[in-house]
Amino acid sequence: MNTALLYPTLSHQQIYEEYSAKIYRYFRYRVKNVWDVEDLTTTVFIKVYSKLEQYDGRHPFGAWIFRIAHNALIDYMRKKRECPVDQETFSSMKATDDLPEECLMTQESTDVLWQKVHTLTADQRNVIQLRYLADLRMNEIAEILGKTEASVKILHFRGIKKLQQIMKAQA
Repeated sequence: MNTALLYPTLSHQQIYEEYSAKIYRYFRYRVKNVWDVEDLTTTVFIKVYSKLEQYDGRHPFGAWIFRIAHNALIDYMRKKRECPVDQETFSSMKATDDLPEECLMTQESTDVLWQKVHTLTADQRNVIQLRYLADLRMNEIAEILGKTEASVKILHFRGIKKLQQIMKAQA
């Protein structure tokens, strides 16, 4: 199927403007070196533009782009064997305004909350990060992680519940 028929009005610039900040945040949390984050973000868009005619519309466009980003991150980690950024670096990052309302009282509590994300299971952590750092919908997250939407919703619910319990215990 021709991508031009699916997205006749999306130019490369529009695709970049809509997804670049989300993809950058997605990488920034996981990669220490800012230059590598920028390189990874650029690499994703090069791949997206080169494979745009292969997009068949079976999955949401954002999920398709984030699948490319997710695969690029996996390739990078395999090559670099790098650990995710340390707690201090991540806590200084600003989260989006889409966090659960009860956790967004102050910037300090938000920083503590994001530090506690590391206590979640890997799957819960991925769902939370894709939801709130990349601002993706549940169906897009399911496509990226290769899971059903129902399992992603359960992971999200359990992760949020665990974070609420941790935050309540600290209060």
